[in-house]
Amino acid sequence: MSEQQTPAWRRLMPFIKLALTVGLFVVLFEQGRLDLSALTVLYDSPGTILAVLLFSLISYSAVGVRWVILLHSQKIPLSYAWGHRVNYLGIFCNLVLPGGNMAGDAVRLAHALRAAPCHRLEAFLSLFVDRLIGLYAMLFIALLAIIVHPELAMGSAPLRIMATGVVLIVIGAPVVAVLFYHLVGRLSGQPWFGRLLQWGGVGRLLTRLIDIARLYRHALPQLMLALTISVVTQMLLLWGVVLIAMALAVGSLTPLEYAFATPWAWMANFLPLTPGGIGVGEAAFDQLCRWIESAPSGAAYGTILLVYRILTMLATLPGLVLFLFDRKGVQDAMRSAP
Repeated sequence: MSEQQTPAWRRLMPFIKLALTVGLFVVLFEQGRLDLSALTVLYDSPGTILAVLLFSLISYSAVGVRWVILLHSQKIPLSYAWGHRVNYLGIFCNLVLPGGNMAGDAVRLAHALRAAPCHRLEAFLSLFVDRLIGLYAMLFIALLAIIVHPELAMGSAPLRIMATGVVLIVIGAPVVAVLFYHLVGRLSGQPWFGRLLQWGGVGRLLTRLIDIARLYRHALPQLMLALTISVVTQMLLLWGVVLIAMALAVGSLTPLEYAFATPWAWMANFLPLTPGGIGVGEAAFDQLCRWIESAPSGAAYGTILLVYRILTMLATLPGLVLFLFDRKGVQDAMRSAP
């Protein structure tokens, strides 16, 4: 679609999101949910800064390894070095290109299609499965926090609802996946089921889920390895959040309580309301921490996630270097695989 054909609201969307980001930060400051004066404490905690940067770099590298494992399960023989490079490039593009996290995935997909043009569906679904595994790992960590500290689910009605959702999804998702796979095999010959697969967005979603079941039914070892990598990396990042909270001395929550709140804030970042979820994640994290508190403290919990976001953005600098040296390659890949 050319620029002349692009609807006006879509051309204005980046500016609307930017205005919403600014508005969110203003509200968070006015409500005492962000406190920039706490940032000065970090000057006395260089070890915390270095640890969070190191954890972020390890996590980004591990995500690249996870993606290549999924590609290898689909007979796409790309190297781990290639996966690292493209993953760092995609992470940086999440920050500089319109579309937030989807922009980075588009860059990763474009490079995968250029490297393996005969595996279009497999390359696309590898990113879809990669996202699902990352989301499942977040919820799995939240479930572990509930198991170790069940009082987390007793604080308020929203927490009880969220805890119930975590238990149902983490335990129920594998069961539903197995049932779905066997059910599709029984229904594939039914005329009404074929018509359902052609029914708009529902049909497209079902078709993609069927493609995943078909392509990954013999890739259970690779899926389990990818999930293990995700859980380990999420725990590293979570420990980074805890270190920041301890350095800033914001609030009085325990590491287990942060382990329950942080995954939900990370998921809020995926809401396409602001670029990269900036402001949205901080607001969600602050509200969750306030719900978890045994007694209201008025602590600016949003500051913790803001500092975490700044440090993880610094960890994307390898992607900036790659982008500067391979900007034409990014443009060529995006043009060749729109």
